[in-house]
Amino acid sequence: MKNLNYQTGRVGENLAREYLIKKGYRILQSNFHTRFGEIDLIAAKNQKLIFVEVKTKIGDQFGTPEDMIDKRKLGKIQMMAEVFLQKNPPVAKQYPAYQIDAVCLVLGLDNEIIRINHWEDLGSEMV
Repeated sequence: MKNLNYQTGRVGENLAREYLIKKGYRILQSNFHTRFGEIDLIAAKNQKLIFVEVKTKIGDQFGTPEDMIDKRKLGKIQMMAEVFLQKNPPVAKQYPAYQIDAVCLVLGLDNEIIRINHWEDLGSEMV
């Protein structure tokens, strides 16, 4: 089951990457890891750095992908964003502002997109 979740997650990340590129985002990095966690996608658009959490589910009969993003998760992403900026001073200097977005996908059994939602600037909702 864990392997299936991993595969579904990777499919979702690839679809989210394609979706964001079509919307004019430039993908700078995928799967930034530290011991604290991972940021799925790091993108840029309009002089802003965007840290993107991708959540993917096959069907939504057991809840939506949005249900998996809570304040704790957003706090962890924000911490990871700060770590990324500390480890990448040239990027931090180039992009003085950042935000946290989520791309939530619901897929069918053959990985076709049933629904995709892009939630922008979720970090502002943490305050």
